[in-house]
Amino acid sequence: MRGFLHRPAQPTGDGLVLTHGAGANSKSALLAALAEAFADAGFTVLRCDLRFRQDRPFGPPRPGDAERDREGLEDALAALRRAAPGRLFLGGSSYGGRQSLSLIHI
Repeated sequence: MRGFLHRPAQPTGDGLVLTHGAGANSKSALLAALAEAFADAGFTVLRCDLRFRQDRPFGPPRPGDAERDREGLEDALAALRRAAPGRLFLGGSSYGGRQSLSLIHI
């Protein structure tokens, strides 16, 4: 797991994992701004790199990376659970959002 943990001044107990699109990483301005906004609202936010980005600093995900990326998101949720005992949310930009949605079990 590689990323940044944003701790709110007044925590609600809820947490959010945020991740990037295929052409970005966890340092993107969009994710940083979103993480700060949610932390200001009381969420503990884990802004992290997907596994394909941890393997390679540049380039899009390769065929077959999606499964590993989803496993990484599950690991991120488990890590965040230690810091946020309330509800957990998962989201991302573009590719990261699609991988997040694919973990939803109805």
